[in-house]
Amino acid sequence: MTEQEAIEFCKNNPEAAAKIILMVEELKRIIATQEIRIKELEAKLNMNSSNSSKPPSTDNKLTKTKNKNSSKSKKRRGAQKGHKGKSLKLVANADKVEILMPTKCKCCNKSLKNINSLKFEKRQLFDLPTVKMYVTEYQAYSVECKNCHTINKAEFPDNINATTQYGDNLKSFVSYLNAYQMLPYERISEIIEDLTTHKISTGSIYNFLNTHYDKLESYEKTIKQLLLKKDILHSDETGINIQGTLHWIHLASTSTMTYYMLHQKRGKVAMDDMGIIPNYKGILVHDHWSVYNKYNNCTHSYCNAHLLRELKGVSEKENVKWSEDMHTLLTNMNIAVCRAKENNKQELSLAQIQKFIKYYEKITLSANNYYPPPDKNAQKARGRPKQEKGKNLLDRLSKYQDETLRFLNDFRVPFTNNLAERDLRMIKVKEKISGSFASFKGGEIFCRIRGYISTLKKNNISVLQGLKSALVGQAYIPSVGGC
Repeated sequence: MTEQEAIEFCKNNPEAAAKIILMVEELKRIIATQEIRIKELEAKLNMNSSNSSKPPSTDNKLTKTKNKNSSKSKKRRGAQKGHKGKSLKLVANADKVEILMPTKCKCCNKSLKNINSLKFEKRQLFDLPTVKMYVTEYQAYSVECKNCHTINKAEFPDNINATTQYGDNLKSFVSYLNAYQMLPYERISEIIEDLTTHKISTGSIYNFLNTHYDKLESYEKTIKQLLLKKDILHSDETGINIQGTLHWIHLASTSTMTYYMLHQKRGKVAMDDMGIIPNYKGILVHDHWSVYNKYNNCTHSYCNAHLLRELKGVSEKENVKWSEDMHTLLTNMNIAVCRAKENNKQELSLAQIQKFIKYYEKITLSANNYYPPPDKNAQKARGRPKQEKGKNLLDRLSKYQDETLRFLNDFRVPFTNNLAERDLRMIKVKEKISGSFASFKGGEIFCRIRGYISTLKKNNISVLQGLKSALVGQAYIPSVGGC
């Protein structure tokens, strides 16, 4: 149909033309709505661990993600030049020595018996001993006194209170396998049977873990008090499956201590029940979750690793320059702080700090030009008008500038909250290996033992020895020093 024919049609059929016009307007509205929806779905599809808070496990391993803000490493694979390797070295005193003497001459076949050797060469074999269940039998004899004829029976050791029982070494090994190596009960029973041909029931394994849980009660109370004395405290949380229901494991940790708490909820109620954050007076490092900001008793510091990922996501989705500039600025700030620390400096120069902050404020101010104010004439919906993700991020960067840049002014404060994320990462590994916890109590047992093991590892204490010490009431308590 030509333009003239369309005009004639409208003149001759005004009602049909009106219906067509209304239909076109409706189609325009539908297309506009779908375009917004398509844009949202494309943004979700392009989200990965490098531009959002999604974990690396959700990334498509077949798709390589490009990061314009990172440069390809020029280092070759394997150990770098100057790296001090660890090789197997001879020990001074071997557990067993095998003497190898020649018996006949290789040349004339004469016997070499009773001839003194000239020299010898050493070679050592490192291997595990054959594992077996080691049974110690205690026999308490009764003896009659010849003077008064009293029957005297020998006392069993305090820890021997049943006809047959398992020892602390085995109990500690089971707790190590469950809370550190993340093995479920059935596989622990299987590995013990494979090693010793002795089968342990899953009920016994639960009892071993519960014993450690009870023995570590006083340790956990002490750790909570010690965490409150630290200058810097890291906090985070992650979801966990308990009998098919979402629960949350909350974390408070430092470079020397780790504390986990299992709770039905994620927010302020759980943090209050935890009892650490409401009473903490130092610097709390965390992500940008708004619940943390409800606690005014402490000073806050934000994780910039989260910010860098969000900034990358905004750059990819909205194609704006300010997010790239901010990503580069924060990265350069971190580099400057790291170099200063390497040179044993306690702070950056005032001029350097002011230069960084001035550029930060310039970026946040000019970035508002990318986001015009909402149309006042548009139909007003309930609540706040919806904003682009980039605008939400920009608002946070402007409002919480001090919390974002605290690492720049205080070298005690880390650039990221990676310490807390590393402490929580193995919780997700546990869930992937073993699935959900069968009970809330089972989750609590795991959290307490896992927190103790993490503390042992942070202080270079043998996990098995530390677990064994806990069973006799001598759980390891770290010193107050450090962050």
